[in-house]
Amino acid sequence: MKSRTSVRGSLTLLFSLILCLSATSRSAVAAPTAPSLVSPAEGAVVSEPFTISWTAASDPSGIVAYNWQVSSSSAFGSLLLQSSTNGATQDTVSGLADGTYFWRVQAVSGDFVQGAWSQPRSFTITGAAAGSPGAPSLGPPKGYSTFHPWEVMTFIWSAVPDAASYVLQYSTDPSFSVSSRGEFNNIPDPTFSFAIADPEGNYFARVFAVDANGNFSVPSNVISFSVFYNNPLPPPPTLVAPVSGETLTLPVTLTWNHVANPQPSGYELQIARDSGFTSIEVDDPQLNGPTREILSLTSGKKFWRVRSAQGDSSPTTAALTAWSASGTFTISSAPPTPVSVKLAKDPLFSGETTFVALQLTAAVPSGGATINLNSSNPSVLPVPATVTMPGNTAWMQFQVQAGQVTTPTPVTLTATLNSGSATAQFTLQPPSLKSLTISPSTISGGAQPQGIVMLNGQAPAGGAVVTLTSNSPAVSPPASVVVDAGGFSASFPIPSSAVATNTTATVTANYGGTSAQAQVTLTPQQPPASLTLSPTSTTGLGGNSFATVTVASPSSTDQILQVASSNPAVASVPNGVMIPAGSTTGGFNISTSSVSTQTVVTISVSGGGVTKTANLTVNPTAPTPPPTPGAPTLLSPATDAKVGQPITFDWSDVANATRYEIQIDNSQNFTAPLTLSQMVNVSQATITGLPAQRLFWRVRAFNSADVAGPFSSSRRFTAGAVSTPPAAASLSTVSVSPSSVVGGNKPTGAVTLTSGAPSGGAVVSLSSANPSIAAVPASITVAAGASTATFSVTTSAVAANTSVVITATYGGVSRTTTLTVTPASSTPPPSTDPLPAPSLVSPAADARFSPGASITFDWTDVSGAAGYTIQIDDSDTFSSPIVNQATTSSQFTTNTLPTVRMWWRVRANSSSGTPGSWSSARRFEVKQ
Repeated sequence: MKSRTSVRGSLTLLFSLILCLSATSRSAVAAPTAPSLVSPAEGAVVSEPFTISWTAASDPSGIVAYNWQVSSSSAFGSLLLQSSTNGATQDTVSGLADGTYFWRVQAVSGDFVQGAWSQPRSFTITGAAAGSPGAPSLGPPKGYSTFHPWEVMTFIWSAVPDAASYVLQYSTDPSFSVSSRGEFNNIPDPTFSFAIADPEGNYFARVFAVDANGNFSVPSNVISFSVFYNNPLPPPPTLVAPVSGETLTLPVTLTWNHVANPQPSGYELQIARDSGFTSIEVDDPQLNGPTREILSLTSGKKFWRVRSAQGDSSPTTAALTAWSASGTFTISSAPPTPVSVKLAKDPLFSGETTFVALQLTAAVPSGGATINLNSSNPSVLPVPATVTMPGNTAWMQFQVQAGQVTTPTPVTLTATLNSGSATAQFTLQPPSLKSLTISPSTISGGAQPQGIVMLNGQAPAGGAVVTLTSNSPAVSPPASVVVDAGGFSASFPIPSSAVATNTTATVTANYGGTSAQAQVTLTPQQPPASLTLSPTSTTGLGGNSFATVTVASPSSTDQILQVASSNPAVASVPNGVMIPAGSTTGGFNISTSSVSTQTVVTISVSGGGVTKTANLTVNPTAPTPPPTPGAPTLLSPATDAKVGQPITFDWSDVANATRYEIQIDNSQNFTAPLTLSQMVNVSQATITGLPAQRLFWRVRAFNSADVAGPFSSSRRFTAGAVSTPPAAASLSTVSVSPSSVVGGNKPTGAVTLTSGAPSGGAVVSLSSANPSIAAVPASITVAAGASTATFSVTTSAVAANTSVVITATYGGVSRTTTLTVTPASSTPPPSTDPLPAPSLVSPAADARFSPGASITFDWTDVSGAAGYTIQIDDSDTFSSPIVNQATTSSQFTTNTLPTVRMWWRVRANSSSGTPGSWSSARRFEVKQ
């Protein structure tokens, strides 16, 4: 058993104390009375384990717990033990060394308020009582006692007869106070490994034996060790074989001696073509050692070495030993021949897919090599006629899928290269029953557990009919369940009946002469006492309610009651609700769907012949309010402008605005009464009749729900009494007519100025937010003296209604309008463009997996895809994919990949079979 940890204070008070600490601010609630200590008496001499007891405290809200503490000081400045009871007025103390100690007790009320501590008492321990577990003898740590942060340390102690488990404690305090120690419990064997990340320091460790009743032995002897970044490193590993230039064929097994304190995944192995290790052919880190089988190397002389990582030498640097002395060996230059053919899965059952590993004596030339394959029974295990071994490699895998057989059928696979061959002999098995499971295994009578049958191999054509029987009338599985052809499993509900006492039934599954059994225990089902919903009224889409169910009294086992909804399409509920053992309350969530009118749904819970109901009102979802508009930007008149009347005030359009309010006042604070407040429907207002003086103006927008947005910043201007020359023309509006057209038609756009264009005309810039759907000219010129000009909009066919924003800009002012382009009535022909590439989701780049691990490859859905092709290869060129699999979903799972570095990619396929673009490739690794 191994673990990694950081030293932290380890309070052991139970849930009640934690809640009390969070409630200490409730000073208005009175605290419970302090208990009086009963036993042991003051100054008593005791043997471990012994019982401490005290009188019950009182409080109007009741007492839910007692906290007790043991210290070597009557001031309780350093705690050695602390624990809690769930209301019991006694507890057992063990695990203390001989000596004198002090103890005290505190009550916790039903309001989760801590009372005062009792007066302390002392006691003296003089040894362990008869029948107590003996103390283990703790040896020194494995290897040495000077470790590095994150270096795994192994502690070994003597086994204790009748010990059910062990507890290991470590601390920077030799007294092992509660606040300074770390602890590992429920250790089954007399050894444990862990690492300390921080803090650095000198540590102490001890161990206890624990019997089946939870009684601790007295502490073991205490040992010391240290954890520092600058602690010394052990010597490097020493090489065992090969070391003296032996000529070998692949595969080659390299062996070395462990360092003094071997680390999980701690070794790094390098193989090079030269003694200076400048041309490294293999670099394998994170090895457990002390052996490594090398499957592929080029021919010639090789040099190899090993080092070990022993935690960290700084927060960012590994603590690495020196490299070992280098060893040498030579890979034969003889033409490579097959050494072995191995199936990843043996036995192999009908319909199963497996990888076949092919090992050569040496790597093939850089151009690769073609290896001939043969199956002695190609009708049940077909293989390709040849496979290509990639250049400079000596090991590869290819995938085969077995056919269906009705009796065990022997098969021989043969690989041939350079007049040499290797074979794999195995027996293909017919499908058989693998297992039967029932979940949950304990359930209330009347509820329905779920059964699952699993096969070895795939079900044959027509499916596999698995018969089911029960030895109890209280459990009634269906007579049979069918595993569909090509499937591996099938699930089924198991109806049960109400029982008066705990009843265990055995369900037996039979298929093809093989049987499997599983048991389920039915418990008496209590009737529900109440059903309440909170809230009782909710909105449809995205709404929810929580149902609380109670029973009259707690049960010793979990209770499951049946749940139903009168309208599951509107308010869906689970099939059952669990009342946990020891509790009288359970609950479940109710999920609601969208409704057009108010709908009342009846929720019911049943058990023990009783049904309770409650009504849930589901309301239509209120329409989403329009967004609050933003603040406009003032355009003209400019700050501190002097303008004659009438005055045109202009500001920017605001999204979601349906009207605007312009305010003008002689104070920048805009205090009532205002000089002017006016509502307009456009982002412009022409105003006259203002006093001839300095004024301020600002604007805000309102949406369709008449919600106002923030005011713009204010601007100062001076209104003149005498008319001034007309202001230069600015852009007033841009429009398109008609505002909705079928794609391919050409509506007409128009720009309008506030007054006639100046000499030379006004060039108005035009742009489209989606020129591929609605294209406009780059600009349009309003002739001198004119105030309007028109332009054509060229639209394209669309598959769905598409809104395009068209923007006109002149003199720093921009106006917008929206054109809706609709599809033609006939359905356009399907696109012949290739589907886009999916995006890879998981596993992440350079993810690492253990051999045999189930790996799920996931990617994004591609619109229009009828299926996908995933390729996995040990080369990023995908020249000979290990996996070339078609799938209808955007996910693929396998647990039979080789132990090698690989790449994967995916492409989508249309319904016509046209492949799309490949995704980018992503690297990952399966490694020991």
